Amino acid sequence: MFSSFLQLYKQAYTGLSRNSWYLSAVMLINRAGTMVVPFMSIYCVKQLHFSIVQAGVVMSLFGVGAISGSFVGGKLTDKLGFYDIQVAALLSGGFLFLLLGYQQTFLTVCLGIFALSFCNESFRPANSTAIAHYSTPENKTRSYSLNRLAINLGWAVGAGCGGLLASVNYHLLFWVDGTTNIVAALLY
Repeated sequence: MFSSFLQLYKQAYTGLSRNSWYLSAVMLINRAGTMVVPFMSIYCVKQLHFSIVQAGVVMSLFGVGAISGSFVGGKLTDKLGFYDIQVAALLSGGFLFLLLGYQQTFLTVCLGIFALSFCNESFRPANSTAIAHYSTPENKTRSYSLNRLAINLGWAVGAGCGGLLASVNYHLLFWVDGTTNIVAALLY
């Protein structure tokens, strides 16, 4: 049964370009490090002693930054190209994760989470553009599917590992998340 399952996946993704696989591998590494976001509300309340309302504001600013970053990332991708935007987004996001782990006040966490999500999410439109660039019309849907599989698998791994790391020390989440961003940028 397991071999037929693997055969099905092999057939689904055979024929994709090397660059499509590479983009998905970078995405997998990046999203496998996704540990801060799933635990940010808990971190704000339990470690920083913010109120539930303050934690909600922090998460709302994450969303506003993500939407804004995606929009600006798309515009910059149109002007500068997908490669530079992806590298800049991964590197800046990595360093901002490390910096965010040291913020202790409500204001600095709010500013940090907005800047982080803005930079981090500017990666997505550039990555989508790169997938389209390296795909043929015949395999474009499968290339996007592979990338989405990498995102979902990465989130699952990241959240699971993040729970284990959070039980040891919340600051490890920031270090691992930032490091995986930087590693993904260097690999890219």
